[in-house]
Amino acid sequence: MAYEVFSMLCRTSKHGEMDYIGKGNYKCPICGFEYHDDDYDDDGSSEKLSVYEAAEIWASHGKDEDYMFGYSEDELERAL
Repeated sequence: MAYEVFSMLCRTSKHGEMDYIGKGNYKCPICGFEYHDDDYDDDGSSEKLSVYEAAEIWASHGKDEDYMFGYSEDELERAL
């Protein structure tokens, strides 16, 4: 997933919008305050729950579809 540049306001609200200077970094053109957005460093490879871990969580939440973590109901049932 590509990093999405967004509008960042300087912590001194009178200064307004900061400039994006690349690699997740923003800089206020007035005071020079710099900010690094940690989302830039997220490579999207967050660990996925195993089907067994997901099945335990799913079952403990009453088999609620909001807790299926990308697995099908059949996969989760087999893992229990």
